[in-house]
Amino acid sequence: MASARDSDRGQAAGGTLNTPVRIGEAARMVGVSPSTLRAWERAGWLQPDRGRGRHRLYSRRDLERLTEMRPLIQPRLRRLALRRRLAAPNAAIEDLAGPRFRALRARRGVSLRTLAREASVSPAYLSLIERGLATPTVAVLQRIAAAMSVTVLQAFGEDGLTAKLVRAGDRRPLPGFNGVDIQDLVQFPNAVLQIEIFTVAPGGGSGGAYRHQGEEAIFVLEGELQVWLDETEHYHLATGDLLYFRSDQAHRWQNPGADPARLFWVNTPPTF
Repeated sequence: MASARDSDRGQAAGGTLNTPVRIGEAARMVGVSPSTLRAWERAGWLQPDRGRGRHRLYSRRDLERLTEMRPLIQPRLRRLALRRRLAAPNAAIEDLAGPRFRALRARRGVSLRTLAREASVSPAYLSLIERGLATPTVAVLQRIAAAMSVTVLQAFGEDGLTAKLVRAGDRRPLPGFNGVDIQDLVQFPNAVLQIEIFTVAPGGGSGGAYRHQGEEAIFVLEGELQVWLDETEHYHLATGDLLYFRSDQAHRWQNPGADPARLFWVNTPPTF
């Protein structure tokens, strides 16, 4: 259970994020200046609502999107993309998530704008992801997969293992997503369970909230993890702790510790 302190924090966070905020507070929460938010609005990245007096009002969804977009729409984009490629020089472009989704989208005849709208991302951001120039967060990755009615593994052409016993060397790794590495332990065809090990780097996390049908449980093998549900519940998990929740609660998570967190994660039905 969440502690009283955690609950208070969750209520405070929920109150802030569920109430639209003006540009000064939005800039502080995203980590940029108000003038930068105005410039992004002029560029068409986001169009906040206007309140009385024509003041800009940023919703929780606006703030999540700006946080996801921030590394991509600043001038250092090219350097970040180059750094990712240098960090994994042997990764073929077809092994990245974006090009796989682009090929799947093309096979299904879905336009980039349509998929971007259904995944709640901008077409420009989705284009960068598809070209392998941007690494999606877990939240964005899940929304793209859900919009295509597939799991992430299906997007990578994985049909599932058929052996009941999976040796340590037979686990299937997915590409890293902004400080999150995922190892698929086993996923049988038409299975109702998906079992994985997440390794989350210090400061890494989902990169935003997402929701889907089903149930899930997180067991912390090593390290610690913070989880927010519907921005009203906040849980700080340590080694040996387990959290169960219904997946239709909007959930986001982050490793607040100084060491990587290893998580035994179960979803039903399969999402990744």
